[in-house]
Amino acid sequence: MNPKSCLILGATSDIGKEISKQLALLGYDLILTGRNQKVLNSLQTEITQISNKNISSSYFDVCDFPSHIQFIEKISNLPKLVFCCIGYYEDQKNAREDTKELLTTVHTNYSGVVSILNIITNKFELSKNGTVVVLSSVAGIRGRQINYIYGSAKAGLTAYLSGLRNRLYRSNVHITTILLGPVYTKMSAGHTLIPWITLTPENAAKKIIHAGLSKKDSVYIHWVWRYIMFAIQLIPEFIFKRLKAF
Repeated sequence: MNPKSCLILGATSDIGKEISKQLALLGYDLILTGRNQKVLNSLQTEITQISNKNISSSYFDVCDFPSHIQFIEKISNLPKLVFCCIGYYEDQKNAREDTKELLTTVHTNYSGVVSILNIITNKFELSKNGTVVVLSSVAGIRGRQINYIYGSAKAGLTAYLSGLRNRLYRSNVHITTILLGPVYTKMSAGHTLIPWITLTPENAAKKIIHAGLSKKDSVYIHWVWRYIMFAIQLIPEFIFKRLKAF
């Protein structure tokens, strides 16, 4: 097995695609995964054309919990580097009113991710080696009325990753949490985005890869969000709950 190999969970997302392409150009063999096999096949072909690396793809549904163990077991040589780019955000109003949409949001952004990462990191702990880079969100830092269901799932994910990093430190397994702000992707389409605090998928992928390969702990992928979220956390709750903009 090429020591430079990587499993990418959620490779069919806009950021996942860019991370996949850039890692291939850095010399990594890749296992691409996602729920859309057609997009996976297209991405695999595209990356194969721009690199000479071994690129494979495999269907993976993060919400299909019973399949998770079998999915990992069928990977004969599980790469010691994993990027988790899984994320889902449609419409907050739909999630409030439709239980199916609510559960899709929570399972895709939290419980499904925790399930698959638990399986992977247990294996890494046994082998005393591994790095996992996970995309979380600044939306999880404080609940806001515009996206609190999505944000609560990301808050749970961030807390889980913090505990996982603490537990696995002595096993030489590293966990990087990416606190992602807005990026120009399909997921953000239709939302009002401010250009100076919004990244392109290409730029976001470059920063995410750098943070992951440098084994950072918890990273605001766009520096400005550290200060924005610090200011938001300082707002007293009796004022914060009255803010319509949030």
